[in-house]
Amino acid sequence: MTEICEFKKHYMDIRLDFGEKYNNPEISMDLAQFKYAIFLALKSLHGDMGCSVPVDVLKYRSDDRRAFIRFPSKELVKVWSALTLFSSYQDLGCMFRVYKVTPLLANLNLNSNIYKHKEKEKCTD
Repeated sequence: MTEICEFKKHYMDIRLDFGEKYNNPEISMDLAQFKYAIFLALKSLHGDMGCSVPVDVLKYRSDDRRAFIRFPSKELVKVWSALTLFSSYQDLGCMFRVYKVTPLLANLNLNSNIYKHKEKEKCTD
């Protein structure tokens, strides 16, 4: 007998980017404004049904507008698509960058970029 583990929650590592790299002005944003941007993204794409998706911000860094969010797994497609297609906040062009999506909270801290991979030794006959 095979057991299938269904996850109830999904987690995302996201950032709201206003294009500061491209000489756009720095935008400061507190937690409430960040949550409102997520709300607007869901509402603009999915209407009132998108507004009903419960999204929790678990950790937020205001200096670069990066956050860990949590939401029901059954709403993954709605949340991801809304964040991907969001393009304007208070008449300023912006975009959500999705760095990581996982059903396990602990996986948000994993980063494979810190490991240095060695080249496998060549086999000799």
